[in-house]
Amino acid sequence: MIISTSSYPSPVAPPTPGAITILAKSPVTPYNRDYPTDKYEAQFTSARFKEIFQCGFNAISIAAEKERDLDIAKTFERAEDSGLKIIICQQDKDEMQMSNLVNKYKDNPLLGGYEMMDEPLFEKLSWLKAIHDKIRELDPKHLVYTNLAVDMTPSSSEWKDHLGDIGTLEEYLDYFQNMFHPVLWSYDFYPVRYYNGRTIVRTSDFYKFLQMFHDKAKKANRPFWTYSLCMPYVEKCYPASACVLGPDKNGRPIPTEGELRWEAFSALAYGAQGIAYWSYSQRYSVKNSNGVYGEYYTSAPIDLQGNKTEIWYRVQTVNSEIKMFNHVFYGCEVIDVRHAGTTYPGTKPFSSTFGYIKTLETEAQGVMVSHLKNGDNDFIVIVNHDPFNFQKIKLEFSDPNSIIGISPVSPKPNPDEDDSETTGYTYLQPGGYLIFKVM
Repeated sequence: MIISTSSYPSPVAPPTPGAITILAKSPVTPYNRDYPTDKYEAQFTSARFKEIFQCGFNAISIAAEKERDLDIAKTFERAEDSGLKIIICQQDKDEMQMSNLVNKYKDNPLLGGYEMMDEPLFEKLSWLKAIHDKIRELDPKHLVYTNLAVDMTPSSSEWKDHLGDIGTLEEYLDYFQNMFHPVLWSYDFYPVRYYNGRTIVRTSDFYKFLQMFHDKAKKANRPFWTYSLCMPYVEKCYPASACVLGPDKNGRPIPTEGELRWEAFSALAYGAQGIAYWSYSQRYSVKNSNGVYGEYYTSAPIDLQGNKTEIWYRVQTVNSEIKMFNHVFYGCEVIDVRHAGTTYPGTKPFSSTFGYIKTLETEAQGVMVSHLKNGDNDFIVIVNHDPFNFQKIKLEFSDPNSIIGISPVSPKPNPDEDDSETTGYTYLQPGGYLIFKVM
């Protein structure tokens, strides 16, 4: 990985200076009173944290209930030689409890920062504001951030719970900006779900939120992070044997490599400076008061037995690619982002005013095209809109001699295809990308 020397748009240092932050949420299966204590305790080993680093992560976030701060201490002790930075999650801790943690760890070289309560309810904001400001006062060197909920139906009870009486998400972000003055914007939106017997990709909403947070971050001169889901689950099911995705069971499917690549590189092409994965370790599923699992977790990169799954290797592959192009994305300035073939509300259609490109022909799915500047270098990044299928595109630059491709080119999906049908075309793999440097 090339460590970038580009500037970082924040008054505090990033958790991983010189590199895109690749964050593993829940590095161990979270504590649960129904989860065997010996299995829970056995997760806190140097081997576990080195395994996370081998998967391509450079940071972890650790949350612990009020009475289990010892888990945080064990994490700092046993992750010491792992190469990972540690973000402490506030979760449900009050101002005094967080102050004690900040004073204990603020000078620890492994500390990467602090995360406030995830997807906070509107009624909690004033309470969180006091804790947030106290952390900043005690430790002005490290970032403090809040991951925001965005995937809600307007006027729903969930919307009101998170946004109060604020009418639009854009207005809520303005409200949050004025209240917290965040040093980092973060949100989660998982665009792929299984519903009524089929996989659905909410592509329009995916790009809408990327554009929205890119715009907000750019206006505030702050970085932003996005999340990718790597812990599939089935919604509202019982018993466990019936918790299988199907015509009458909705949820989140096992993420493909193309899906993970699409989410990560689309975000990076919009200027994201961090990718968080939820969740590295499989959670223990809990029934509600009616005896039904609200979310029955079926897998994760590390399962409940502590074993690597197919998801682990898919995440590792995508993370290795992120690191390969760190010099392109870390600290970059987004000059322009356009969409060709298919455009989406809130985004800009591709046209000749983008520059550099003479011809861009796509299939129906279309692509996003980004112009990034990093130091003295300009880069063009093209990302397939489709996380599940190959796409054939025709690309010609206005001055081919001034452009060099720096990313691997995908092979033809069908090696037996007649070359006369593909001459002059390039294939993008599912969720795939092309990166070019302007010479």
